[in-house]
Amino acid sequence: MSALIMLLLGVMLAIRPAASGSSVTYSISISAPYFIVASTNNDFIIELIAQQSNVKYAVMVIPRASVKLMSSNAIEGQGIFPGILDFANDSDYAGFYEGSINSTSFIGTFTPIIEVGKPSTLSYSALSSLVNVNLTVYVKSGIPVLLRYFTFDNYNSTGNELISTQSSVPVITDYPPITISLAVGTDCNTFIIYENFSQPIEVIPMPFIINVGKSLTLIVSNITLVSVMPFTEVNVLEPGDLLASKEPIDAAVFKLMICHVSQGLNYTGIEALYARDYVEPLGINISWGLIPISFNASGVLAIKELLSYLNGDHFMISNTTYPIDYTLVNGTGSFTDYAVLTMAILRSLGIPTRIALGFAGESLGNDAYVYHLDGNAVIWVEAFTSFGWVAFEPISTSQFHDYSQLLSIVLYTALVSFLLMIPWIIGYYIYYYLSRRS
Repeated sequence: MSALIMLLLGVMLAIRPAASGSSVTYSISISAPYFIVASTNNDFIIELIAQQSNVKYAVMVIPRASVKLMSSNAIEGQGIFPGILDFANDSDYAGFYEGSINSTSFIGTFTPIIEVGKPSTLSYSALSSLVNVNLTVYVKSGIPVLLRYFTFDNYNSTGNELISTQSSVPVITDYPPITISLAVGTDCNTFIIYENFSQPIEVIPMPFIINVGKSLTLIVSNITLVSVMPFTEVNVLEPGDLLASKEPIDAAVFKLMICHVSQGLNYTGIEALYARDYVEPLGINISWGLIPISFNASGVLAIKELLSYLNGDHFMISNTTYPIDYTLVNGTGSFTDYAVLTMAILRSLGIPTRIALGFAGESLGNDAYVYHLDGNAVIWVEAFTSFGWVAFEPISTSQFHDYSQLLSIVLYTALVSFLLMIPWIIGYYIYYYLSRRS
């Protein structure tokens, strides 16, 4: 079903419902203010701030040629546009919006075409016979980066498994350059990063940096995919801002803007379509009496309070995974344990939080790094604040500032997450193969 949704949204920009003889017999009235949440060379992505109590979110894709840009966050025009409508009862539909857009709101209807099925929980139990991924990525970069692939939104405490229950939907389909806006900050610097792959690849890793130790000062403001070789169309998939190309590529060039957090900035967060999907409780029992901090602050300050506590003298990293309460009582747990604990606490405070999976590189000197995707997985936490997405490690590994030295600790605890990534990659290889044949 997810593949059908992706195929549908990929072609709906070029088609419209039949004028007569349509099998659709009903539509839903929509009247709501909107925000431009993303834009490409060809399209705008807008989110409707739906006023109906039973609507969770509404998103539509609008060709630039169909509307007039009034300001940085306002367009004007009318037409029929593809999109998604999600209800509070978890009924999701892909279909067509039809109506007019003025400087403040959209007025019209939504006609559902197909229902989006909820994905089942990923499992790694059947993957033990799979061979390791042989792909190697060579990176030329003036700063050391992690290669970010995937995000997890939930956790199975019975099997100690990180899982992803969100279905990926393409919100931007375009040719590079493509920019993913993540946060705002001050004192920004832009770095050019070159990636070369040992074999053609369709799931493109994004360069990323994370805050280490107690620090929470740096943010990735935006990531621009400048170009891919050979030239092809690239999808940005939510949730998690995943990059996937229509045809296999051998290399990619990125621009990475790194900024500092400034307490004087205010970020609306509208640019992140699915931040709200990462705020649901994990269903993990946390004994709050074991946490001797009151979290008087919110947002970034609350995260700093939690990091200060976790990076005090109470906790240490082990190679064994424990229940969260055991970690709180005994002060020990795996790197994954601390990531899950951080996600559970921050979500309980109303801060959307997810766990990201990436890979660490080994320095070759002269600003060159090599990434072997056969085991050197790294996990970190990303939380959505008033500045946007802020990425950080939950417990200090400052004694291993060279990420290649950290692998002996992280590899063991990240193995489950690495295995969970394999079916995702395989699934998208199958999806793009089928889409090219259709």
